[in-house]
Parts: sequence; C-alpha cells; structure tokens
Amino acid sequence: MVCALQKSVDRQLREAYEAFFDDRIGDTTWRSLKKFLLESGLDLDANNLSQYARLRKLYPKLSITPIEFRTLLVSFENNKRFLPESINGGEFVRLIRAWRIEPDISTIYRWFKQAGSKYNKSVFYPKEVIFSVLYRAVVWKFVKERK
Repeated sequence: MVCALQKSVDRQLREAYEAFFDDRIGDTTWRSLKKFLLESGLDLDANNLSQYARLRKLYPKLSITPIEFRTLLVSFENNKRFLPESINGGEFVRLIRAWRIEPDISTIYRWFKQAGSKYNKSVFYPKEVIFSVLYRAVVWKFVKERK
C-alpha cells in the first residue's frame, strides 16, 4: 500500500512538473531531476519542483549544482521576507542595492519587462511583479558572484 501511495505522489509531482512546461519529460530526465533535488537536501515536493522548473524556464542554459540551487532558493526566500507589502520602483531598486545587488538600470528595465510590466520609480507594483523581478535579481547576483 505504501508503495502504491508513493507511486501516486510521484506521478502527481511529475505531472505538475510537466504541466509547468506544457510538455512531457522522459523517465531518465525525471529520475535525474528527483536525484538532483534530493542531493540538494530539499524535499521532493510541489514547491521545490516549481522553483526548479521556474529556474529552468527562465534560465535554460544555466548550469547549477544541487548545493548552488539550494543556496539560490534560500537566498530568494530570505530576500522575499524583507520586502514590504507595498513598494514602488525607486524603493525597490534602493532595497536591492542595499542587498548588494547592483545591476545597470537597463538590466532593471529588462527584468520588469520580462515580468510583464514597465519600470517606473514612482509606480507601486503588485507583489507578483516584484517577486518575479527579485527572482531575476537574485539569480543575476548569483551568476555574477560565481564568475
């Protein structure tokens, strides 16, 4: 019974991952993905799978180890906690620069565009946009520090 339950959960997680990409993945890829998450020390759950899928979708060529993925995820979650409920573009840029994420202004404009918005320092943004931009900022800092 436990084995059948485990297979059911495994199938649900795989289907959720495939739904994110709107494409099926092979058995070998699925096993590799599960191994990657387990090596990172993270649970094999829907949240961690969606975070990994998001990273793969936004940065398909980014090579990352399991430990680096865990570090990246922890960094994003820590920074996300310190965001206020309401923030405008100028305050957001000052905040990420205080976290020593110092991209060029054109990069910030690109991040907002990729998040489905336009950057303006006086406009207040919904959390979805800010989280999406923050995610890109954390990955940008991670890649910069790795070099």
